[in-house]
Amino acid sequence: MEYTTQNLEYAVSVFYNGEQEDRAKAHAWLTVAQRVPEAWNFVWELLQPTKGTEIQFYAATTLHTKILRCWNEVPPESYTELKEKILQSVITYSKGPKIVTNRLCISLAAFILQQGSADLAEILRPLASAENTSLLLEVLTVIPEEYNSMTMGTAMRARNRVALNQASRMVLDDMLRYLQTVYNDYSSSPPSEETVHAWTCAATCAASWLTLGGEDSVESATTLPERAPLCRALHTAVQVLCTWNEAVSDTALEACEACLSAVRAAGTAGGAARHAHAARALLADLAALGEPLLAANNQPNSLNEELVSAVITCCVAVGECHARVLVEAAESEPRALDGGARRLLQLLLSAQAAPGHYPIHETRSNLVFGLWYTLQDEILNMSDSTHKINPVWHEVFTQLLLALVKKSEMPPESALSRDDQELLRCYRQDIADIVMYCFSILGESCWSIVESAFTAAESALQREAALHVFLALADAAPPNRAPPALAALLHHALELAADPARHDTRVLHTALDCLGAYAAWLSSVQSPQTAALGRECMRAAGAALQRCPAPAALALRKLCVDCTAPAAALVADIVQVAQNVSGTADAWTRRQLLSAAGAALAASEPADAAPLLAGLAHRLRHDLTAQVRSGGKCGAAECVSLMGALSLRPALAADLFRALLPALGLMPTKPDLVQPMFQILKNAVSALMGECSLIVDDLEKLIVAGFETAPCPVGLDVIKLVTVFVGGEWDGASRVVRTGIMASARAVSPAPAPAHGPAPACPLPDLAEALFALLIALTKKQPVAIDWIEDLLPDLVDLACACVRLWEAGAAGAACGWLAALAQRRAPALHARAPALTHTALRCIGGATPRNQMEPLAELLLALNRAQWPGAEGSAELGAWLRVALAHAGFPSAHATDAHKQKFIAAVLREKSSKRRLLETVQEFSLLCRGLIGTEYARQSLASKQMVA
Repeated sequence: MEYTTQNLEYAVSVFYNGEQEDRAKAHAWLTVAQRVPEAWNFVWELLQPTKGTEIQFYAATTLHTKILRCWNEVPPESYTELKEKILQSVITYSKGPKIVTNRLCISLAAFILQQGSADLAEILRPLASAENTSLLLEVLTVIPEEYNSMTMGTAMRARNRVALNQASRMVLDDMLRYLQTVYNDYSSSPPSEETVHAWTCAATCAASWLTLGGEDSVESATTLPERAPLCRALHTAVQVLCTWNEAVSDTALEACEACLSAVRAAGTAGGAARHAHAARALLADLAALGEPLLAANNQPNSLNEELVSAVITCCVAVGECHARVLVEAAESEPRALDGGARRLLQLLLSAQAAPGHYPIHETRSNLVFGLWYTLQDEILNMSDSTHKINPVWHEVFTQLLLALVKKSEMPPESALSRDDQELLRCYRQDIADIVMYCFSILGESCWSIVESAFTAAESALQREAALHVFLALADAAPPNRAPPALAALLHHALELAADPARHDTRVLHTALDCLGAYAAWLSSVQSPQTAALGRECMRAAGAALQRCPAPAALALRKLCVDCTAPAAALVADIVQVAQNVSGTADAWTRRQLLSAAGAALAASEPADAAPLLAGLAHRLRHDLTAQVRSGGKCGAAECVSLMGALSLRPALAADLFRALLPALGLMPTKPDLVQPMFQILKNAVSALMGECSLIVDDLEKLIVAGFETAPCPVGLDVIKLVTVFVGGEWDGASRVVRTGIMASARAVSPAPAPAHGPAPACPLPDLAEALFALLIALTKKQPVAIDWIEDLLPDLVDLACACVRLWEAGAAGAACGWLAALAQRRAPALHARAPALTHTALRCIGGATPRNQMEPLAELLLALNRAQWPGAEGSAELGAWLRVALAHAGFPSAHATDAHKQKFIAAVLREKSSKRRLLETVQEFSLLCRGLIGTEYARQSLASKQMVA
């Protein structure tokens, strides 16, 4: 279809109004139309004021796309004509539609940047009249935004940066001039809508120029003291609008948010942290601005919640930028004078402790979280062994900790939607993180503060909130010591968990979490009191299983794993609980209970543990057998959990394996149960380690039967473990290795692919990755195992060479890894295929596989270069293979010239020690072959690798 005006208008109409399939086709055609040379002509026809808004917007978008992507199509002698057309269109659409005007302003900004921002003032002169002020402000606003997002070469970006920095000071001076009306007398009447709109535009433009180059840019045309008058004008605008609006909304709210955003940008722009005096003044001004506003609106469901949040966001951003200044000022200000820094801290503490529940009644308290980390980090950096933490911070962080306890309180369940529940979950996790920052400052007094809050609580939910904060402090519990407040809080949690009348799920859940979280601390304090406390915690967790199954099971597992002496004393009860509950609880809970039982059994005397384990194993064997017969899903996962928990007692693990053996022997008959069986075997081998020789005969039968039915990755893991542990002394190891490798190789062999076609498809990439991981382990750790598969090596090498070309990164990387290991240890086995392998590796580097596979390919080339090939030096052999492969014109890509190839060959052959340097060479050659060398992406990629190195 031709790119005529009529066709384009029809396609736009279909895109907005047609059926889904037709809309997709219209979108594809319109996207192509934006790139054709004819677009430079038809955009002006479609931009006629008589056209519909959708057509005008498409035309404006096409103009922007052409300027960005097809600038090389514009001859220099046409620049002036294009500029005039764009300016005329901007002026024509000054009254809207707004989306068209905005897109045309962005197009003008892109044109200016393509010119290197030269003659910026001259280009914008037609917009300098009073009637075009709003247009001028909009164009000025989008120029930095376009600069920040536009893709351009390094030289062009530097040229633009210099020109825009020179213009920045003048633009900010103009914005300050536009904002001078904030100082007019508004005591009798509020500012007009036109004035408020002007403030909004000026503030938005100022913020845009202040963030030129991104918010993290270290460059800035102005200093923070020079920006102080602008900040004062912006503060004044917010104060005026708040004075005349009891509920700040609509245009007034938009203006306030724009002004606060500009203050934030001015206070944090590049180099701001170098001006401590100006930063102190700005922090004090923000405190003065926010105090009355927060005092008037510090209530749930405030009408001005959005405005308060904007103020707090600004305060937090500036406070984080000037954290050191804030800390020094708070420490140096006399307490009686109550200086600006302390006032700002109190403002932020008030925001953190906002009344009501987040996110139902307020949305500001979550904005302050990041500042507390920055502050405590700065406080600790400024403190050392000779300078103790200033008392002011004990006061601040004590208030913060109490606020966090209060804000942890959860609202009634009925008040929360599903989205609110997720927000609150994340919010409470943030609170838990901030609690540890409080501990960094307050130390062990945190437990005393939280214990006092728990004691003073008047409701169950308030006590739950205190326990939530107590739970967050678990990782800080001092080993081998028992602070009284910590022990008291744990007793409180124990009482709540043990109370049979307690059915409040939230409180019970948190109390049980506390019992489990402090299990490691209980085990570290070696005293009769803590041993008795551990036993009581276990009894409470067991008793709570019916009321709160999952948290109780988790707490019991943690307690049994860490508190071995109490677990051994209660082993019979714990095993009984695991047996009784296993039939009714969900799978996750059953696994936790069996892990708890296993830990208790491992902690017990063998004479006590053996009969208890026998009863538990009988139940599990019954479940496994039922699974084989009926296809159920219980049994295997529970066996894995119990086996893993018995790793401290290999003899018990062996007893469990033997007890399960009749059921395990049935599992290979069902393909779906082969993987669960291997999971059990893997945990059994891991638990027994060097003592797995006790069960190798049974393992051999199960492994062989499993691979004959359905090869799987975990089965190869089992072979790898058992071979590494006892392969040298086990006669059946060779049969197991051969069976697993042969079955897996047959399953993963990719479909035949032409030598120059696309990469082959692997039917089971996860299995292929596991196969080559096994071969790597055998080659490096059990070289004798390679003798067992000597006759299979040619086919395995062929398979690995084919898998190097796979698009699945894991399988391809593992194949490269094994071939590299083979080249180092069994070079003759690879020699016949090495020339073809070199050719394949070059194809992959040249673009046949994704760019994220360059590292394993570099490792492979390094191994081929180091290898001791029969009758020749490695570099001579590899050099010959590289030259033969690269001698073909257009290989591996038309972008690679002979000079590029010779440089690459020399760099590869020269490097025999540093994988990092070779990777840089491979990466650069790969980018070159893909036509990406010289692009900004290539520069960033290579620079990032050099930086990491």
